[in-house]
Amino acid sequence: MKWLGQTIAAFKSLVLPERYFSWQTILYLSIFSWLMSLLGRLLGASGFTVGLLASGSWIFLAIGLGWAVEHSQIKPFGLTLAPWVAGGVLCLFLFSSWQGPWLPTALVCWPLISFCVAAVPEVLTWDLQPKRPLPPVRQRLVLLFFFSLLISSWIQFHFRIQSWLKDYPSLGADRFGASNFVYRLPGQPLPLSAGMAHLAEAESFIADQTDGQPWSAVERWLLNREGHQQTIQTQIQSHSQASPESSLWQIQLPQPQSQAEGYELKILAVWTGPTAEPGSYYLEKTCMLMPVLKPASDAESALPTPSRWAKFTCEPEIPSRPGPPPLS
Repeated sequence: MKWLGQTIAAFKSLVLPERYFSWQTILYLSIFSWLMSLLGRLLGASGFTVGLLASGSWIFLAIGLGWAVEHSQIKPFGLTLAPWVAGGVLCLFLFSSWQGPWLPTALVCWPLISFCVAAVPEVLTWDLQPKRPLPPVRQRLVLLFFFSLLISSWIQFHFRIQSWLKDYPSLGADRFGASNFVYRLPGQPLPLSAGMAHLAEAESFIADQTDGQPWSAVERWLLNREGHQQTIQTQIQSHSQASPESSLWQIQLPQPQSQAEGYELKILAVWTGPTAEPGSYYLEKTCMLMPVLKPASDAESALPTPSRWAKFTCEPEIPSRPGPPPLS
């Protein structure tokens, strides 16, 4: 019974404030305003009335939670958390009703709104009259403002980097060992570069044009290498209209090299966009065009006569080469 009495007394001290001017009272006002806004919506009240009650609930919640954190004296590293808690609640109130992605904007504004919460009691009285803070307070407010601005800038920089990586996935496949701002977490998988897909499409295009075709026609096809390069580039861009980085990858077909009786054909995907290290880089795929003997029926003699046909094969490896591509 003694333990039960102590528990009830502790619960009463938590729920029932010792005085009316306390953070518990502000939280009760927040709950009351929220319930009234729900009741007003059920009874068909005007949108202005419901919005006013809901806004009052959010404002009371921000003040009550900030006051409760300040009353608890929780100060890690000597920093007070009350303005940051109240600022977070106000950011939820201001931005959660936006259409579309609102969380990045709320997080960017959170440090600055928290600074305003911390500065208002220092520059306004309870009668909402302006007052001049003391020099030490002014110095603290200036430092807090620049600190909040720095945190907000770093959060904005994070979302900007994520936006770049989403629009240009090839940036995420780059090496960031020399970067002072971007760090890849250990064990995080490397995203596939869009150049890989471009090489695969170029390989498929060349295979359709050459594999299984008469060898003489394939040799004539190789003479128009630059024209086919333009065709491949146009086809890739038409299939990748949703990707902003499509125009930053250029497909190149260097001069084929004689290899035994056939040719060694390299397909290059050259990245012309920004890189984490000085210079550019390109992806290289090595393919072989070889003549093979294949019997072909003769319509007049009905006897098989030997004929040479093209066989197109590519290596599965796609190495990344630093620097500009070799001259065609």
